[in-house]
Amino acid sequence: MSGESLHRKIMSGNAGTWARPVCWFLRAVETLYSTAVARRNARFDRRGPIASLPVPVISVGNLTAGGTGKTPFVIELVRRLDRMGFSPAVVSRGYKAASGAQNDEECLIQHRCPGVICVSNPDRSLAGRTACQQYGADVIVLDDGFQHRQLDRTLDIVLLDATCPFGFDHLLPRGLLREPVVSLGRADVVVLTRCDQVSPAELSRIEERVRRVAGDAVRLRCSHGVTAVETLGGETCGTPLDGKRAVLFAGIGHPAAFATTVRSLGVDVVGERWWPDHHRYRCRDIDELAAVGRFPPHDLLVTTEKDAVKLTALGGFPHISIAVVKVSIDFAGQDGTMLRNVLERSLPRE
Repeated sequence: MSGESLHRKIMSGNAGTWARPVCWFLRAVETLYSTAVARRNARFDRRGPIASLPVPVISVGNLTAGGTGKTPFVIELVRRLDRMGFSPAVVSRGYKAASGAQNDEECLIQHRCPGVICVSNPDRSLAGRTACQQYGADVIVLDDGFQHRQLDRTLDIVLLDATCPFGFDHLLPRGLLREPVVSLGRADVVVLTRCDQVSPAELSRIEERVRRVAGDAVRLRCSHGVTAVETLGGETCGTPLDGKRAVLFAGIGHPAAFATTVRSLGVDVVGERWWPDHHRYRCRDIDELAAVGRFPPHDLLVTTEKDAVKLTALGGFPHISIAVVKVSIDFAGQDGTMLRNVLERSLPRE
C-alpha cells in the first residue's frame, strides 16, 4: 500500500484502532488549518477580490485535494471555448513545475490542445495580464482557482469526485477538504465527475447535499470515457486489452479511480505501483517496473496520459510494453448542452 493510500484509509476511519492516535493528531492540526481558512474566507467575503482582468475569467477548481479529473475538464472547456470562437488561455500557479519548465497539467493540456496558451505564475493576475497582452487571449481559464480568491472571476466551476465528493467531511490534513463544504455556496456550476463509478442512489444523495449548500448553482454530471489506448509512442494498440494481465502505475492524485477505469476495459490487474502526485520519473523507476519477479506474470504495463507525457520526455523504453489510457469528459444526458448555455450566458460577444 502506498503512503497516500494509507493516508486515505486513515482519513476514512477504516485503518483500525491503531490509527486513532494518528487521527487525534491530524484532527488537532485540522483545527489550526480550519481557523486559518475561516479567517481568510471572512476577509474575502468582506472585501472581495483585489485584482481583475480586462477579459472574462472562468475558474475551474476543487473543494478537495487530490485528483477530481480537473485536467480532462479543463481540456474539454478549452476545446469548447475554441469552437465558440474564443482564444482561451490557461493560467495556473505552475504547481510542482521544475525551474523554467511547465508542470504536468500544462504539458498534458498543450499535448491535447496544440497551440493553446498556457501561462503559469504564482501571481495569477500577472499571468492573466501576460496571456491577454502578449498572446491575445480573450478569455482566461483559471486552473485550480476556487481557493485563489484574489482574482475576480466571471464564472466559478467546482468539480467534485463522486467517489469521494466531500473529502471524508474533514479539512486537511484529517480529511481532504481544502475548505468547508458550505464554501460551495460560492460556485456557479458544480460538476460531479466519475459518476459512472458510484450508484444512482449515491449520486442522488450527493446532489441533494450540493443542492442544500449551493442551491443556485447549475449541477452537471460527467464521467471519464476512454477514448483510446495507445503505446507510449502514440500508436494505437493493435490488440484489445480485454483479458490482458496488466500492472498499473502512475503518479496521480487518485489512483484508485484510474484503476477502476482500467478494469472497466476488461483488464486483469495483477499489480500496482503508485507514486505521489506529480512524480518526476527517473530511468530507475522504469527499471524497477521491468525488474524480473517484481510483479506476477503480466502482458503489459498501463499508465495515464499525464504520466505518458513525462515518460516520453524522459526517453524511449523498448525493453518493456507500456499502454497509455486516454480519457475525455463524457457528459450525462443534456448536461453538455447545459454547460454550453452557461458559457454563452456568461461570456459577452461583440
